[in-house]
Amino acid sequence: MLLIEIAHPEDTLDDNDHQVLSNSIVDLFLAPDGHAEETDQRARTTTHIAFRELRNWRTGHGTPPKDAAPPMILTVTVPEAWRAEAGRTFIGLLRTAVQRLDTARDWKRERGTLWVRVDGVPDGDIGLDGRPATSEDVLDFLTEDFRAAQASGTTTPAPEGKLIDPVCGMTVADRGNAVTIVHNGVRLGFCAHGCRNSYAQRHGIPVPGDDPRSATTPRSSRSSTNTPS
Repeated sequence: MLLIEIAHPEDTLDDNDHQVLSNSIVDLFLAPDGHAEETDQRARTTTHIAFRELRNWRTGHGTPPKDAAPPMILTVTVPEAWRAEAGRTFIGLLRTAVQRLDTARDWKRERGTLWVRVDGVPDGDIGLDGRPATSEDVLDFLTEDFRAAQASGTTTPAPEGKLIDPVCGMTVADRGNAVTIVHNGVRLGFCAHGCRNSYAQRHGIPVPGDDPRSATTPRSSRSSTNTPS
């Protein structure tokens, strides 16, 4: 679940600008590196990008000029449990997407004209297919096809020096800062604390105390510190 709404003054961005910005967001958030194909397809299904052109936009200086980079307010909505772990990364990715558009339009953006807000939706207030759901339900939906492939033995083994997240299927680097857990004597790697916590809860394993957050989201491949280069 990744809902992104981009608000800007009326008549400052055209359809091509919307397309450029949308493509950049998809590229940054859903880059294929390290993703399991099954999870990637579900993530694309649950990622929605919409634009709102607002009339009579005013700042403290009055009406924004139409020959400069327009002010924008980008709001990304995710389950509340995802926000703490992924929020700062999402802000950076959206900033990069806007910078790409500014470069394409040869705009020099003034400071204070780009704002990003990350909103978290509490469990029970998420409506997956119109039914009340939790962040864990969303994670189950995202990873359902991968887990089915895993159960049937059709998933790809991890390359040397890598680990496969058993929850979402992302390939992560097996190094010092890897998010891991040991189950039945096997060391397992995860893309984020959320996937590890979900796995631990499913299997009755104590969660290590190195995570002050309680997120349950597979990370964007650009946001995980364990993503292969």
